[in-house]
Amino acid sequence: MKKINIIFSFMFLISLQALAQKDPEVLSNSKEVGKNLLTMQPVRANEYTFQDRIHDFQVDTVNDRITIQLRGLSKNGKWLDNRGRVVRYDTEGKRVLWSKKIIYQTEHLEQTGGVTLHSTGRKSYSLDNATGKELWEIKNFLLFADAVDKIGIGYKIQPLKAKENTLEGIDLTNGQPIWQREVSREYGWNEVFYLNDSTLLISASGLHAVNIFDGTGWHYKTVTGKKDYTAAAVGTGLGIAAGLLTGTYAVSTGHNLVRDVVSNVLVDSANIYFASRKELVRLNKKGEVLWQKGLPDDMTSKSMIFRSGDDLVMVNRGFASMGYRQLDFGTPFIAAFDIHSGNQKYLKNVGTGKKDIIKAVDLKDGELSLVFNDQVSKFSVEDGQLIGNKKFDTEVYGELNYFIGEQVFVEKDNSYQSLLNIDPSKHYLYTGTGRILILDSNLELVDEIKTETEDIYVNYLNREDKRFLAKENRTFVIDTNGKTIAEFSASGNSIFLNGKLYDAQENGFLEIDLDNIINNSL
Repeated sequence: MKKINIIFSFMFLISLQALAQKDPEVLSNSKEVGKNLLTMQPVRANEYTFQDRIHDFQVDTVNDRITIQLRGLSKNGKWLDNRGRVVRYDTEGKRVLWSKKIIYQTEHLEQTGGVTLHSTGRKSYSLDNATGKELWEIKNFLLFADAVDKIGIGYKIQPLKAKENTLEGIDLTNGQPIWQREVSREYGWNEVFYLNDSTLLISASGLHAVNIFDGTGWHYKTVTGKKDYTAAAVGTGLGIAAGLLTGTYAVSTGHNLVRDVVSNVLVDSANIYFASRKELVRLNKKGEVLWQKGLPDDMTSKSMIFRSGDDLVMVNRGFASMGYRQLDFGTPFIAAFDIHSGNQKYLKNVGTGKKDIIKAVDLKDGELSLVFNDQVSKFSVEDGQLIGNKKFDTEVYGELNYFIGEQVFVEKDNSYQSLLNIDPSKHYLYTGTGRILILDSNLELVDEIKTETEDIYVNYLNREDKRFLAKENRTFVIDTNGKTIAEFSASGNSIFLNGKLYDAQENGFLEIDLDNIINNSL
């Protein structure tokens, strides 16, 4: 009898485990979420409801399926759970195809061009879209994937530090390496984009042109960080964090390593401009140096460069990164260089102290406005001279954050208008208390908008001649005159694909048909 009880208990535990591993239940229904105000037709959506909170989602347009990331919160609602589940759902068949447990701190699941990739700290896998089973695995953490040609790029996981810079191209259809090349990631990756249909430009300890099919291309090497040997190194030095597939870049490990001492990459029809810790450079599209000018490496930090007439203007912002943490680094300054010769026109320190980091930049009519924590300063781009400065009491207004762009709308005179376009001569400055300060050309405060009491709308999508504005979880569609033509439930995080809008709110997922808004509004 005792043996029977033991067997029964064992079988009961197995059955509980099997139930716990079942795919999550999903409820689906069609519902009305809003109305087309011109035709008075309802806006309808398919709603899918999950048992857990939706953290993120992706839409697979190749296979007409969605991938949902479920991730709970702590009991106090302040922290994200580290563990969750990824669910592949067939919207046409209205069923869960498969689900997989995931540890968000170390794992990432992405889909590109119909290929589903699951990356861990040491390997990457391709998963069958219909079953979730592993098709192949590689010892590589993929950082980039070409959705059209189905080629992935990432660093080969190596036991030896000397080999850690081996970049591989991977055929995503079978997991086979197709090329290898040495590309330094000593200070991490800062930026990556296409120069043409087949060549990537990678900003990582310099610039590297990489042909995605064979790995060939040129190098321009420079220093984009700093090693602080006063602190003990921490970590393996492999330097792999979340991949570019998830919107972030490879990050070098070790709390003694300062990274991001680099500018954006500026590209025109024939040239590439780039600033690092040591120098500012102009290259041609073959990677040949046309001119190179030294920078004060004890001052340089995260910077931005842009062209103004025949000048290349540099704004050195006074901060860099250590791991994922921003830190005060270098000295804020502005500088201008002749774009043809590289000769320096001026270099001037800005702010009142070394820790006055530049939080935002605005260029208007040849004048450069810089936002610091408690003040705004305006300089002439032509000669770098200070035009004006205005201090603000942070106890009253909060810390100054950034200038508002054209995407912010308000309701005025019975229509929706871009705040910036109402009066282009004004500066619209967002603060840490949720206020929008309206400054005139002399930086004097002329008005303010308190976002907790006044309605602010964000333009997150444009289709045909229509703009989609979001306020919290509502979307308002306006025409070219700013008049509302439709209103429905959807947030500014919605994604538009193939005539439909996809949005997740709490534990519900909406697939909204926009046909009668985009194509049949009149």
